[in-house]
Amino acid sequence: MEGAFFGVLHTWGSQLNWHPHLHVLVSAGGRDLETGRWKQARANYLFAVKVMSKIFRGIILKKIEEVDEEKEIVWPAGLASLEQRRDWRLELARAGWNIFSRPTLGNTRAVVRYLARYTSRIAISNHRIRGIDEEKNEVIFEWKNYRADGRKEEKTLSIAAFLHRFCRHLVPKGFRRIRYYGWLAGEKDCLSKIPNAPKNCVGEKAVKRESKVCEHCQGKEWTFHCFYTIRTALMQSFSISQGSRIAGEGSFSLGATRAP
Repeated sequence: MEGAFFGVLHTWGSQLNWHPHLHVLVSAGGRDLETGRWKQARANYLFAVKVMSKIFRGIILKKIEEVDEEKEIVWPAGLASLEQRRDWRLELARAGWNIFSRPTLGNTRAVVRYLARYTSRIAISNHRIRGIDEEKNEVIFEWKNYRADGRKEEKTLSIAAFLHRFCRHLVPKGFRRIRYYGWLAGEKDCLSKIPNAPKNCVGEKAVKRESKVCEHCQGKEWTFHCFYTIRTALMQSFSISQGSRIAGEGSFSLGATRAP
């Protein structure tokens, strides 16, 4: 059976920290290689947890063995020699490994909507920025504490630290965060071209939302308004990816929307 999946790369956590991870959605069926028709997957599809644990163990041990060949790495005292590291890998190989796995979410549409919100924006949305303290040069933003049952809390960072965290998640021009594989990588409406394929899918048109009404003038036309400016000297006080520094004349502006 030819399956399909797509992956979305995220590099941030709720506090804009560095947390690279992949969200992957896999089709519960695919094109039968013999008949060319749609074949629905079984109820306990996709992977067996025990099998995945063994594969994960093999991948990690292989990566550790590859790192062992790098001379610039300083190993702890108990792993200083090649023999000690080999015995350590053998001990890890004999141990039982477990991966974290939980049942598939029943609401696939909610998952797709969550991923869709991050296809055109990076790390943080405007409504999470609660304020800027001009005197202290600090940014206050909202984050979700998953260790406290998803409680929303506020975090305060200096302007330089906030921009440093944000800039780490910017990707090079041409880099794609979303990749499609299998029959999803084909042309548009490829699912409908597979005989006997399900007609219902999670795709949907975006609902057009009305603009927020200004509480002061009741207007709906919103324009960009700069409410804080970061001078070049402050921008030069922090570095971004690969050790490069922001330099040059002018200023960098944080902004928000405001009705005229």
